Amino acid sequence: MESLMIRRAPGVLVLVVAIMLQASPQICLGRHILSTGSGRPSDDETSTTQEVNYDKVLKSYWIHRDHPDSPASAASTYNTSSQSERIAAAARRSLTRAEYFSRRVLDASSSGNFDSPVEAVELDYAMAVSVGTPPRQFIVYADTGSDLVWLNCKPCIQCIVQPADNPFDPTQSTSYQEASCTDAACTEFPNPPTCVGTGPCDYTYGYGEGTQTSGIVAYETFTFTALDLSSFPIEHITFGCGQNETLNGFPGIDGLVGLGQGSFSLPSQLSLVSGFTDIFSYCLIPFASTTANYSTFYFGVPETNISTYTPIYGNAVVPSATYYYVNVTGISVGDVLLDIPADFFYISTDGSGGIIFDSGTTLTLLSGVAYDAVLQEFQNQFNFPIVSNSPTVCFDVSSSTASTIYPTIVLHLQSVSGAEPVDFVLYPENVLLPFLETGALCLSIMSVPAGSTMIIGNTAQADHEMVFDRVNRQIGWASTTCT
Repeated sequence: MESLMIRRAPGVLVLVVAIMLQASPQICLGRHILSTGSGRPSDDETSTTQEVNYDKVLKSYWIHRDHPDSPASAASTYNTSSQSERIAAAARRSLTRAEYFSRRVLDASSSGNFDSPVEAVELDYAMAVSVGTPPRQFIVYADTGSDLVWLNCKPCIQCIVQPADNPFDPTQSTSYQEASCTDAACTEFPNPPTCVGTGPCDYTYGYGEGTQTSGIVAYETFTFTALDLSSFPIEHITFGCGQNETLNGFPGIDGLVGLGQGSFSLPSQLSLVSGFTDIFSYCLIPFASTTANYSTFYFGVPETNISTYTPIYGNAVVPSATYYYVNVTGISVGDVLLDIPADFFYISTDGSGGIIFDSGTTLTLLSGVAYDAVLQEFQNQFNFPIVSNSPTVCFDVSSSTASTIYPTIVLHLQSVSGAEPVDFVLYPENVLLPFLETGALCLSIMSVPAGSTMIIGNTAQADHEMVFDRVNRQIGWASTTCT
């Protein structure tokens, strides 16, 4: 049940999804509601624990964009076998994604339009989904920073270029159904679609200036496959049947699955239409291993011993910013607690700032005094020469010895109880990336401008079992080995 099954055909990646179904009592259908506070989280925004049921769990696998089996790897503009080029590309993607988050929030707070003039849809992880009746498999990006589920569809006016040029064809599926103008899927859709009479319900979902997907809001059956190859169809999933995409960063990828807190994300829909507990989790492998192994992902959660949680918060100024905001109360490097103002990580009155967990951003991004304090203290404790012309701050460790101490970085986060903070520990492998061609080690933390949305990226989350418990509005973790 726990082994990965991969079936390969020429040019095709097939990831088999494991389903664990157990006889159990009635399913809890709790739904996440965004908090109404901004700035410093208030006492009434903390989580109140609800019972979590473990009766249904879907297990899937995430493949990194640089993995040789990834469609994105084959179409990449850099050498995915070169660690130095991978780090440089990851740095560029991370900074662009941070700017994208920040500009979307600021645009929405000033105009109500949740869009931005920044192209930022180059994501790190993709997963397999099977859609339609009979089911066909597609490879889509997984994104905790957005909500929409969409696929390339025929008739294709302008679609993402695919190696097989074979988008989803609604005419070949007996379960495909277009949303009508009066359906909630149409009237409540992000950036309300154009719809007249009985439909169709035409949508446009923007990721940046000139980067968007547009098409028809529809319903389909998404099928997951058990390890015994039996099928598990989930009907009436709302998705965007995209017929006109102007998107960069999607070479070889068929679409996107949004994992954000909004009602149209896939976990939100699974909990509503099929009774899965509104939780998802993943265990990401370290950056250096992402070209050789897969990471695991779950809808619902199997039994876990995680006991460390921090509350999830919303952005009251921009409720449409359905990111996973948390409250960082401080940062330590080694045993040194840094001098960072207690309110530095709060969401500002204009909706900007704050800090989020995000799976689609490689590096961890801090602004202002937080970044400066981390870098200064890290250099104090890790006293090696800095390498010039490197994508992040990199250290020449050629003189290191077996006794060299590699500092940890600890993010102190608000606990669910509101008592003592809980610690999210970034171990050396989370903090330093090997720049193999030069023998250097590069810091996995970069600086972003003041007021930016700060991000705890996927390198920091590697080798942690991460649980996004949306029922109880909390994120939990435990240090483990994900490879």
